[in-house]
Formats: sequence, structure tokens, C-alpha cells
Amino acid sequence: MFDLFTSAKTNLTHKILIVAGLSLLSLIPLGLVMDMAWEREALYHDVVAEIGQSWGDKQEISGPALVVPYTYQVIQEAVSDEGKVRKFTSTYQNELVILPKLLELNIELKHDFRSRGIFQSLVYNAQLNGTANFELTQINIPNLIKLNLENARMVFGISANQAIDKINNFELRDEQSKVITTQSSIMSGTGLANQIGLERGFHQPVGLNPKQTTISLGFDLMLRGSQSISALPLGEQTHIKISADWPHPSFNGLLPADRTISEQGFKANWNISHLSRNFPQVFSKDQQINLREINANTILFEPVTHYGKIERSVKYGLLFIVLSFIILLIFELSQNSKLSLIQYLLVGTAMTLFYLLLLSLSEHLAFSLAYIIAASVPVLSVSAYVASATASLKRGGIMLAMLIGLYGVLYSILKLEDYALLMGTGLLVVIMLVLMFITRRSGINESESTMTD
Repeated sequence: MFDLFTSAKTNLTHKILIVAGLSLLSLIPLGLVMDMAWEREALYHDVVAEIGQSWGDKQEISGPALVVPYTYQVIQEAVSDEGKVRKFTSTYQNELVILPKLLELNIELKHDFRSRGIFQSLVYNAQLNGTANFELTQINIPNLIKLNLENARMVFGISANQAIDKINNFELRDEQSKVITTQSSIMSGTGLANQIGLERGFHQPVGLNPKQTTISLGFDLMLRGSQSISALPLGEQTHIKISADWPHPSFNGLLPADRTISEQGFKANWNISHLSRNFPQVFSKDQQINLREINANTILFEPVTHYGKIERSVKYGLLFIVLSFIILLIFELSQNSKLSLIQYLLVGTAMTLFYLLLLSLSEHLAFSLAYIIAASVPVLSVSAYVASATASLKRGGIMLAMLIGLYGVLYSILKLEDYALLMGTGLLVVIMLVLMFITRRSGINESESTMTD
């Protein structure tokens, strides 16, 4: 009797070790599927970058700014061979960059998708309008000879010129609201290569009257872009409004003062003072100024791409396979029959194929539909196979119910963002409690059966 008991426990131990070995072996195909998902995701990001380069990349709005040439003199001293000190005056040319006193930016985004092959990229069309007020009374330059206001130019910084669709309005007005210039004379480039943030864009020559103390610019233009849009707060006081019909924004840099997000889109507002940055409102062209020191950045993103969902689902793959093997082992012990190694292996293979099916189908179908089709393969095939292998429709039905529950919970986890970890942890706790309940008397039943023999 003792030998029989020992033999039964030895057989059970061998079976558990075999199941554990098969479970560890399943990590190989799961790892291959994960590598394939990473490779496809990398290819997807390459396509997104290519579409961004042709349609319009991340846009950065940095303007407008008034650039005024000026002439100044420098008195220098030189010592002659006789030891006499001689003074002489040198005259130099430079340009002055004047940032607005008040800047208002309104940016409205309309999202769209562009496709290349089986991949598609989120892009947008942006309508940008606003006003900028400049004061010419705060200019204080040492040794100034002349401020050449008649040769001034208004510059507008855009990170990707090729994505400018149309300039509807670019009018400069004086304090009496009289139009000084219009957009008919706009030219490419800013001429400010040293100013980080204003090195790219366009400009408009403006002829200003030396008696003018304030001017204002009204602008309205259409841009294309992708992934994100940002604005540099160049005004002494800057008001930025960004709205879009895309419901998934991410705010970087300076956070908005207030925002509203709904299923129809979002709206965000920034009120930024010049005290939050470390560069002046007026500086010379040859100074090294980083205008990107702070910005208001908005990213349009897809919360979880189907590749991200697949990667997260593969992380639960080993758990699903182990649970299936445990159920098979419980069935085997409860009916005193033996399942072959091949049968365990085929069940594990069917469970693994779900992730490869999900990866391939999600590139052509909506993720929900791809998930249903991919999950139906292991749910139906494994349940039917278990019913046939154990000669019991009841056990096949139990396996069917378990798999439907598992894949249903997994889908809920993949759809969630903030509560995914909580849902996954809860799933593990529930599974542990169910297995403890199912196996609570298996040791007693086995001992009683052995002693009877």
C-alpha cells in the first residue's frame, strides 16, 4: 500500500514537472511573437516618420518678431610706438530683434489620416491666427547712431516651411490702425541663423516711420503637421489657445492654465509671462539666444496602438498557457486517465497561435474584430480538443467557459489605460482563489483512493 501511495505521488510529480517544462518551453514562441511585434512596430514608426517628412513634421510656432537694422559706434584706444594713447571711433552694423509686448495665438487643429501600404499615420491641418503688439519706445542701445526703421522686417518662425499651405493674412498696422504692409511682399527665410527657434520661417520687409511708437501685426495662415504642435511664448505677455477635434492630447513643457477634454476633442489655454523665461524682449542678432527655453507643446497621440496592445497581451501568454495545462492536469487526476505529452503540446500551440493571429489580423482589421477572430481559434479548438481527449462534453464546456472568461478579461485589460495594472492584478488574485477552491480536496481524495487500493 505504501509503495502504491509513493508511486502515485511520483507519477503526479513527474506530470507536474512535465507541465512546468512545457510551460517554460512556451516562452520561446511567445518571445518570437514579441520580437515580431517589436519589428512591425519599428517599421510602423519609420513609415510615420516618412509620412511626416512629406506631409509636415512636428510644427513649432515661434513668432512673430520685429528685426530692425541699426548702426552704432565703438570708441577704442590704441597705444603708439612713442607710448602715446590715441582714441579712434569704429562704426558697426547690426540688427536688433524686438519681441512683442503682447502676443495672442489661436491654433485650431483638424486631424486626418494618411496611409502608406498597410500603415496609416495621424496628421493634422492647423489654422493659426492671432495678433502681436510691438512697442518701439523701450529700445536702449549704447552708442547708437541710427535705427534704420525704414529697412526693418517682420519675421515669423515656422519649423517646417514646406508645410505652409496658405497665408491668408499678414498685415502690419500702426497706432491709428492704418495698414502699413500686406502679405504680398512675404519672402522665405528669417535671416536669424544664430537665434535658436527663429532660424527657419519667413519674413516681410516693412518700412516704419521713426515717429511710430507702437505697431500691431495680424496674421492668419494654414499649416500641415503631424504628431505634435508647439508654440514659443515670445511675448512679454503671451496668450495661447489650442483646440482640436482629436480627443487624446498630451501636454508637455508648460502645462495649460485650463483645459477641456471630451470625446469630440479638446481645448487648452496658456497665459504665460516673460518672467518664466531667461531671455530679454530686445536683443541683438549676434547674441546667442535660445528661444526654445520654454514652450507650450501639445501632442496628438493614439493612447494605445494595436502593437502596444499586442505586446501587453503577450505578457499574459505564459499565464494563459499554464492555466490551461493546470485545468488539463485537474481533469486528468479527476478521471484517473492520462493525457499524452503531444496533447499538452498541441493545446499550448493553439494558445500561442492566438498572439500571432492577433498581430497579423490587427494590421488589416479593426483591433476589436481582429481580437474576436483570433481568440475564437483557441477558444473553439482547445475546448473541442479537450472534450474529445477526455471523452467528456462537460469538461470541454468547463474549458470553453474558462477560455471565454480569460480572453474577455484580457480584452478589458487591453482597452484600459489607467486601470490596466489593477485589472491584471485582480485577474491573478481571482485565478489563484479559483484554483485553490478546485484543488482543495484533491490531496485527500488521492490519499483515500490510494489507501483503498
